[in-house]
Amino acid sequence: MLKDYNFIDCTEKYHSIMQFDKNKNVFVHRWYPFVEGYSKEFIEDILNELSFVPSCALEPFCGSGTTPVELQNHNIRCYSFEVSPFMYLLSTVKLERKYDVETFESYVNVVTKKLSRTSRNIRKVEVLPFGDTIVKTEKTKKWNFHDTAIDGILDIRYAIRTVVDDEEYRRLFTIALASIIVQASNLFRNGKCLSYKKGWENRIFSRKDIHNFFLDKLNSIFAEDIRIISKNSSTVSNSDICYIGDVRKNIQHVPNGKIDLIITSPPYLNSRDYTDIYMLELKVLQLINSHEELRELRKNTLRSHVQVPYDKILPIENERLKNSLLEMSNNELNAWNSDIINMICAYFEDMQFLFSEFAKKMRKGGIIYFNVANSAYYGVEVPVDYIIADIAESCGFKVREIRKARDLKTSPQQSDKIKKLRESVIIIDY
Repeated sequence: MLKDYNFIDCTEKYHSIMQFDKNKNVFVHRWYPFVEGYSKEFIEDILNELSFVPSCALEPFCGSGTTPVELQNHNIRCYSFEVSPFMYLLSTVKLERKYDVETFESYVNVVTKKLSRTSRNIRKVEVLPFGDTIVKTEKTKKWNFHDTAIDGILDIRYAIRTVVDDEEYRRLFTIALASIIVQASNLFRNGKCLSYKKGWENRIFSRKDIHNFFLDKLNSIFAEDIRIISKNSSTVSNSDICYIGDVRKNIQHVPNGKIDLIITSPPYLNSRDYTDIYMLELKVLQLINSHEELRELRKNTLRSHVQVPYDKILPIENERLKNSLLEMSNNELNAWNSDIINMICAYFEDMQFLFSEFAKKMRKGGIIYFNVANSAYYGVEVPVDYIIADIAESCGFKVREIRKARDLKTSPQQSDKIKKLRESVIIIDY
């Protein structure tokens, strides 16, 4: 018999704070315009409603670092994991608190000077990012960057590499470069992918324009925040317990019985591959340098997309999941990708593994805030929040309530039958 959980409509409470967009003018978070994720207010709201002061937290899907950064600001230790090398770089740069104004300004000055005397042919000393569509060639109909834009980016990359000799500041300046990459490109983030901007063919920036985008960022928001950091000391640093790699393989870094708070928003079951969305940053910053490296990264991500094939997966023992799969099976021949059923099974197998690990890492009295969204395939809505609630209880947890956060639009393939999907925050006690 299906268990009925305490369900509460909290859209008035959550509708705005679940969006990272609120962070666009917030200290440190504004260094890079992350699209997905929740705002710092979501973390603050959780801390305000807790009946205890957490001693140690866990964020298994770090993303841009909102959870460990905000918990650090509240002097709370937080283990975190991130599989994307770009997101890991972004998170650890935001967690760093050893920057000082004098050193920062010194490096800004030498980088500015370096950019005033750039190499005529920068590609002799800085290689282009890998891929066939980075720049215009005889074979390309569309390309990611006009020549002057990519040369301006390579100028900056070369300057950072050659005159910023302190690793912490080199990483900081690299994030400043990352923050202008899409702006300098012919692309924009369009949901699950990168698409070409309207009129991109004639939207051409000079090398100097690109330099100025970068230097303006350094001299404005980065300089302002470095001044704040240099005046404040933090007693807790979460950068040393932020790990790069697949949390499923690396969670052993977290001691058993230590965690009393988990706040996370795992990749949704929506076929969105975040390596695609942040492909420009991965390539331009030389974090991914071949198709083989890209495939390996995708293999290590949570199984929430169909960009890599998975072995045949049987569904976990869950009645809600089996009911959804049965309803879908009638329409599978009309699906846009035959691997979707297998992906759905793999996703919940990953969730079951994670909650079994959470049970080892948490101590009694701990609490989990788990942000997920329902999915739709073959005209069938998958109740992801309720299935995860079932999984949590099967692993020894107690679901206190499921809070509706907001409604999300469905994909064009599903919109005829399902107009919206529920995003939820599951509150789980241990």
